[in-house]
Amino acid sequence: MKILERDKAIELRRQGMTFSEILQEIPISKGSLSYWLKDIKLTAAQLSRVEYKNQAIKDKFIRFNELRSKQADMRKRDILKNATQQIDLISDRELKFIGIALYWAEGYKGRACKGAEFTNSDPAMIRLMMRWFRKICQVNENKFRIRIQVHGAEDINKIKEYWSVVTGIPGRQFTKFYTKISPTSKKKMGNIIPYGICSIRISDINLITTIQGWIRGFMALSSSPA
Repeated sequence: MKILERDKAIELRRQGMTFSEILQEIPISKGSLSYWLKDIKLTAAQLSRVEYKNQAIKDKFIRFNELRSKQADMRKRDILKNATQQIDLISDRELKFIGIALYWAEGYKGRACKGAEFTNSDPAMIRLMMRWFRKICQVNENKFRIRIQVHGAEDINKIKEYWSVVTGIPGRQFTKFYTKISPTSKKKMGNIIPYGICSIRISDINLITTIQGWIRGFMALSSSPA
């Protein structure tokens, strides 16, 4: 049986058929086919046809992948749009809990701290936390201090103006910029955050104590049985 299949494969190859075309005629493994046909020489015309067919298969495969990628992108956009529309206006109660959770994750909580400090590079998160500090924590505007950490010789004035717009805090309430260059960032310039990292600082022992109490309340809830 194998001999008949081999002879047929050789004959089809000599007719200038591609491996894919032969495999459609003979149900064998590609490894076996390669072994049987390794010594078969094709004419220039046959080689030209094989190359054309192989390129046509590659082009078809590329178009298939492009279509599948496009369909996946469309599905992703639909999911993203639907998920975005599920988020409506945030109530004060929801804002309070969101802010506590974010501070629990990203805020400074050391025992020796004498005030609240929240640090992040995401302007949307900084805006949300400024809203939380103002509306939920009732922080006086004059108590806000903003510190920016940059990674090198960025345009300090441009960065200061950027975070001033994001936070709604005037430049006079910004502290001295902090420059820090990590060993890895020297070799990976593309990873540098263009506007640095923003820290919201409020020197208020009563505020940080209240926030710590809220976080303890969250911790107590998380340890309660469902």
